[in-house]
Amino acid sequence: MDKGKGFVKENVRKYWDNKPCGAEGTHFPEGSLDFFEEVENYRYTMESIIHSFVQFTRWHGKKVLEVGCGLGTDLLQFARAGAQVYGIDLSPHSIELAERRFRLYGFSAEIKVADAESLPFVSDQFDLVYSWGVIHHTPNVPKAVEEIYRVLKSGGSIKIMLYHRVSWYALKMYFDYGLFKGKPFTSISRILSQHQESPGTKGYTIHEAKEMFSCFSDLMVRPVITPYETRKRLWGIFPMSGLINLCGDRLGWFMLISGRKV
Repeated sequence: MDKGKGFVKENVRKYWDNKPCGAEGTHFPEGSLDFFEEVENYRYTMESIIHSFVQFTRWHGKKVLEVGCGLGTDLLQFARAGAQVYGIDLSPHSIELAERRFRLYGFSAEIKVADAESLPFVSDQFDLVYSWGVIHHTPNVPKAVEEIYRVLKSGGSIKIMLYHRVSWYALKMYFDYGLFKGKPFTSISRILSQHQESPGTKGYTIHEAKEMFSCFSDLMVRPVITPYETRKRLWGIFPMSGLINLCGDRLGWFMLISGRKV
């Protein structure tokens, strides 16, 4: 890993150590049972599509890896469904909280600090590799995809969410940090890298995502509109909400990706 990518990755780690994903807006002491309950309720209100996309109960008795488990909210659902669960995250603070969460709820999991670009597992062992809004934060996303493919069993599945660059939300970001700042020639990619969560965040087109995941069969890539866009006051930026509704999910910010390893 070159010095530039190492610097970015360290800043990504610091960002998520300081702002564990899903912890924003909670009102209870960090690490308490009430804290984790509030995190879970908020997540599945804002991102309810997770349940229908992942179908946690399908993975009973299966070996599941979550790349970027954060506070362990989704990983816990797999455990409740009877899966054998493993989780990694770049943020030591998030891993500490996820481990505490599993102890509080009485479930077991192998959870460790690790890098999506270098997964600490032998090849061909997981039935499912799952990652929700994570690998677009790592400097070398294609390397993370290669690693996901490597550790997956033949016939195993992926369930991934990446940010969609051709979306209403990305356009809102352009207005906020480009056009309205007097910088109309700033690219959306640059704006996302500088202003969307941790430094270096990327968004992809459907075509780019299909190219990056082309090693998987039965590949499905589709964007979706979720309450996340509403939470970010997207409709206030675009008063023509009827047009947004007419376009449906085609310009959604979350891009869902599924496929299988042959």
